[in-house]
Amino acid sequence: MSTKLLELVGFVAIAALFFVAGCAESAVGDPCVPENVPVGGFLASETYLETSSVQCATRVCLVRELAGDTDNVEPDCPGGAATCVSPSDVERSVYCSCRCGAPEGNSLPTCGCPGGFICEEVLETGGPGIVGSYCVRDPTLEVQ
Repeated sequence: MSTKLLELVGFVAIAALFFVAGCAESAVGDPCVPENVPVGGFLASETYLETSSVQCATRVCLVRELAGDTDNVEPDCPGGAATCVSPSDVERSVYCSCRCGAPEGNSLPTCGCPGGFICEEVLETGGPGIVGSYCVRDPTLEVQ
């Protein structure tokens, strides 16, 4: 009987440790790969949100200020070429994000932005679960 009690206590301790520590998860700023690339690539004037990204713990993969096709990443991409993007452009412009601000009256959860990111309005129209502000790279800082 005491063996069963020890096994139970051990199981509960391990389960509690897993619950508290959890797994290492992706966070804001972690890289992600968009599953849907628009025909002709992304437009630098647009911000794209993929809100079901399994690559991100936040489930949001954001593409911001990127011109080109992430399916065509080339180290020596000529400046201004619409057909490719450089690895540094992808690193700067494609990353996991989270919704840090919601319209007034929206009680769905939001997050805080880590260092190097600012909370900026990205989506003004859409469903209550996605409209609002998202963590974006601070444009005054360089990507580390």
